Amino acid sequence: MSVSIGVAVLVAATVMPLPTALASDTPPPPPDRTALVLGGTTVPTPDSAYIDAVRNHFIGPTHPGETIEYIAVTAPMEAWPVTGAGRVVWFVTGPQSVWGLNGPGWPDEPLWKLSGLFDRTFDGSVRGGVTNLEDAIAAHPNEALVIYGYSQGAVIANIEKRKLAEQYPEGTEAPDIDFVLSGDLNLPNGGLSARFPGLYVPILDVTFNGPERTDTQFDTVSINRQYDGFADFPLYPLNLVATANALLGALYLHPYDLEPSLADPGTPPPIHTKTGDTDDYFFETDDLPLFGPLRQLGVPEPVIDVVEPVVKVVVDLGYDRSIPPGEPTPARLIPPINPVRVTTDLVNAVGEGVNNALALTGSAPLLSIPAPSTTADGNAAVEQVLSAPGTALKRVSRDVGQRVSQVLSAVGSQLPAPPQVTRDDLKPSQRKVGRQLAATSDQITQTIGAVKSVIGDGRTIVRSAGSDHGSNAATASPTRKTPVRDAVKKASSDIKKVVTKASDSINSAMNGGTHDKNADGDEGEAR
Repeated sequence: MSVSIGVAVLVAATVMPLPTALASDTPPPPPDRTALVLGGTTVPTPDSAYIDAVRNHFIGPTHPGETIEYIAVTAPMEAWPVTGAGRVVWFVTGPQSVWGLNGPGWPDEPLWKLSGLFDRTFDGSVRGGVTNLEDAIAAHPNEALVIYGYSQGAVIANIEKRKLAEQYPEGTEAPDIDFVLSGDLNLPNGGLSARFPGLYVPILDVTFNGPERTDTQFDTVSINRQYDGFADFPLYPLNLVATANALLGALYLHPYDLEPSLADPGTPPPIHTKTGDTDDYFFETDDLPLFGPLRQLGVPEPVIDVVEPVVKVVVDLGYDRSIPPGEPTPARLIPPINPVRVTTDLVNAVGEGVNNALALTGSAPLLSIPAPSTTADGNAAVEQVLSAPGTALKRVSRDVGQRVSQVLSAVGSQLPAPPQVTRDDLKPSQRKVGRQLAATSDQITQTIGAVKSVIGDGRTIVRSAGSDHGSNAATASPTRKTPVRDAVKKASSDIKKVVTKASDSINSAMNGGTHDKNADGDEGEAR
């Protein structure tokens, strides 16, 4: 029995591990990087929910596979005398997780302090924030860091980035510090401070300190949203509709700048560009903040959709989206407007609004004439016709296009590729064009050939008609057979009239309206 008890104790000691002090005393491995998180105006100290959003949406996706320790940096984040008013407004228009009464936007302070009337000015708050950030950097020497800043926090981070760039110019050994920014007032093309560089408001003590640097050794990611009044201010502020939309964007979009996510960007994904050391991610916005008050009052979205498409066209005239976000672009006065493009956009927007209105009433959308499927050469020919001189030519050319589209829709066919046409094939034997009209004649002659190729009739119609002449002469070439020719021949007489009208207008444009008659009464050569 004694032997059995001894064996059992020995087995138990072997199976059950004995506690050791070494396991509890082993420190965890150090993080790969430390993240210093700054809030925005009215948010002096980010809370855990705020930091989680920064981790999951911005810093985690831009630093994949790294173990990161997150630390909230306390800074004043004030802007006398509107800090308190900002809290109240964003309490109404912003997310409750930040500006609710229990959020970090309402710190544990007495009401007289929360009013904002006893706060620091914006510039004073920024200076204090830079000092606090530098203290946090000094508390983590020789560590890899990532500094996140939102809104006023982004201004503080950009100032610190400039100081580091001056301290560690290109070619010197610099500390491993990255920057991640959102709601960026210093965004070179769009940020409010970059739109009006050097502007200073003395009473409020606000300095517009220009665009951020993108030529440093410190990798930067900037995430911003379309129509955010602080990060996407209009390039042309005299477009008052765009400016009003941006101001309301500061109320309805800027508070939600933590919502876009690089981990799950959604559809469509953000527009990604790179300038120097900075990767810019630009999230488009479907709804104009200009209609934010109506949405908040409960106006149904289908009602807003009736007018929003047209207003959006006007708002977008206040921007130049061809300029990348990283290119410094101060505000300008008058935008260069392409009348054709603007007219097209407005017509499309009006049509969209009308269809939305019809859908609102339960009616079918407006019918549109389907455009025929053509090759690139056919499209170029149509463009030549519409750009040819003469108002009548443009009007009749459109009529021809509409008639041909109706015929093609009726037979359910598509146009074949236009055959190769040379200038010699189209040159009438009996016509001579003066030297001063040679360039115009060549262009219009090519246009006639392209149009007749689209129609499918190989005849060359040359018809001239003056105001007092009733006769005409036509020279016919062998008929060219096409898959659509039979359908065109069977079309109504209206099409023939339109084609005749087109020929008259084209030749009138070629001849300048001046003709001579020969002895037989037929038309003579064009002058």
